[in-house]
Amino acid sequence: MSDIPYDKLGIPSFLEKNCDPASPKPMRLATAKGLLPMAAEALLGLLCVLCNDPDSEVKESARGTLKTLPNVVGLLGQRSHPKLLELLAQLRPEAALDERIMTIRNANDRTCLQIAERADSRLCEIIAANHERLLITPDILLKLYYNRACSESNFERANAFLRMEDCAPELPGNRADYISGKTPEAAPAPAPASTPGSRLTPKAPAPPPEPTFDLEAEIEAALSGKASPMLVARQKLEMFDLQRHAPEDDGPLGDFNFDFKDDGEFSLELTQESKETTVDEEVKLSIAKKISLLTPGKKIKLAYVGNKEVRAILIRDRNKQVGLAVVKSGRMSDAEALSYAGNRNLSSDVLREIGSNGEWMRKYPIKVALVNNPRTPPSISVGIVNQLQPKDLAVLSRNKNVTAVLFTMAAKLLKAKEH
Repeated sequence: MSDIPYDKLGIPSFLEKNCDPASPKPMRLATAKGLLPMAAEALLGLLCVLCNDPDSEVKESARGTLKTLPNVVGLLGQRSHPKLLELLAQLRPEAALDERIMTIRNANDRTCLQIAERADSRLCEIIAANHERLLITPDILLKLYYNRACSESNFERANAFLRMEDCAPELPGNRADYISGKTPEAAPAPAPASTPGSRLTPKAPAPPPEPTFDLEAEIEAALSGKASPMLVARQKLEMFDLQRHAPEDDGPLGDFNFDFKDDGEFSLELTQESKETTVDEEVKLSIAKKISLLTPGKKIKLAYVGNKEVRAILIRDRNKQVGLAVVKSGRMSDAEALSYAGNRNLSSDVLREIGSNGEWMRKYPIKVALVNNPRTPPSISVGIVNQLQPKDLAVLSRNKNVTAVLFTMAAKLLKAKEH
């Protein structure tokens, strides 16, 4: 149980015992059935852990409760654990839940590929427009290729973007031929839903053909002392039938595994914040070299977990999605935000994201830095001018690097305040 990240699953320390296999079964079973009073977020995390309980009754109850737990969509956020999202995607293939999971950057590749495979036309459109997710998981394009619910225009939008970023996976052929049925080797489309709230019903594997009786083979086997070929074939058929109809809880949940350990995708040099005020140049070069070898998708992932030195490099990446991920990560300090707000080498989209952050826009120095940065979009900078103090209006009125609209506004406001 030591590898379970209780805090990341939203489980308070005083409730950890509710999912500990060493705890009394009645407590675990009551939790699995959702009978104990607790916050919905905590129950969601506990159910995720109890879905792998060694006791089959507890496990089955937890899965049943998780399948019917109300308002799950509202309980999910950007910090939801990837394994929780993966489990929900497997147990509850529902349209609203799928849409929510696809907007959460913590969702792992396997979850997103599974959802893209069964997505309806609306979700396909959302996926095709989600550039960050396409870069993180480029193989989503292949799932859209085989998904007949995905329109040609949405598929081409996603394909064109990934080709432009040089990240598009190799396609098996012309999609129009596949959709029209001209491509014989193309994979079949997902089966349609058969139950309310579910859009994907796994197709049961076809049973092997009934064995045929071969008289000569039976005689030869009997003379040589070997088992009857007919009997052996029937035993195999019975074994297949037992496996095909085995209860789901007798084995793992599909291909899902309950390993909550971090995948260690990035080294500590890239993720651990340094306690030193200054970092050695050799270390910076080492970090820059490692980052240069990453794909755009890996850079985006790193942007959400990287340290200060990593953020300083990624914020300037030529791919704006990488820089935007740095700003959205929530790891930037006010000092970093101030430094980036005045950086004229950053993308205007990154500056717009900084200017759209309510917390940072309450910091007056950041406002001043943004309004004096010629790369800041007018939609952000114009709204800042009338919030400036006279001394800063005076500076802005003489700043010929910004647009004429800004320094003219500053001059007029300064003149009005002086009279």
